[in-house]
Amino acid sequence: MKRWLVWLACCGGAAAQPLLPATPLEPAYHALLGGDRADAWRQLAKLWHSLSSATQRRAWADLQDSLLAAQCGRDMPQTPPQWLSELELELRQRDIPLSRVYQAELRGISPRRDLSVSLRLPDGRDLLLNAAAAYGAGNVFRVESKEAGAAFPLGVYWLTVRSGGEQWRQALPLPATAALDWLRREGGGLALRPPPRGRACPAPWLEQRLLRRPAFDAVWSSRGEAARLQPWPARLRDSGLWASVSLTQASFRGAVSVQRVQRVAGPFERF
Repeated sequence: MKRWLVWLACCGGAAAQPLLPATPLEPAYHALLGGDRADAWRQLAKLWHSLSSATQRRAWADLQDSLLAAQCGRDMPQTPPQWLSELELELRQRDIPLSRVYQAELRGISPRRDLSVSLRLPDGRDLLLNAAAAYGAGNVFRVESKEAGAAFPLGVYWLTVRSGGEQWRQALPLPATAALDWLRREGGGLALRPPPRGRACPAPWLEQRLLRRPAFDAVWSSRGEAARLQPWPARLRDSGLWASVSLTQASFRGAVSVQRVQRVAGPFERF
């Protein structure tokens, strides 16, 4: 199924129409086959709640991958209001010794200072409801959820931003962010297994930081390609610092940059 969808996204034509499978996703397949990618994205969001089996949900995920293959999701129809721009939604898995937690964060730019944000997950949870927005220079804002033990499931997320009596609400079809293993402890170090890069998507990137406790102020940082770790500074090796390594995979849902992150952190001596 997935190979057929990739071929359809890149090379399909009217002659392939009889091959369409009988499925609740048929309207989305027809839209993609007809070259209407905007409607295919709309159908992907609309049809999620009609799926009744794990097989259908896997086909839905495959269809999403096929849509991402062309423009990495930039072609998903979406028009944020003028008071919202440069939106980034980060879905983060954080692994520390003896613990794994998940956290969501929305960042962006807005001239307003009364933003209220909601992020409703496919399982009904609302992670950002009642979370206070933090504002900074340059009209930057950030809203962060509390940490939770439950992962981010596959499906349609609903992002809502309210301000001054106005509301913007957008459906975001997203893959699961759960039990990511891009960063794995092996022996006394950390092994990298970067996720595959979509041909139209940014390359995954790696960030390393050394933090001084108890305030966790950064004393060293590095950002680069996800293929390899940069050498840690030897002069800080015995300083009792906290280390953090993050690997990020980015795609888009229209104007929203969606960043799935695995972060591994712990005492520096374990790295």
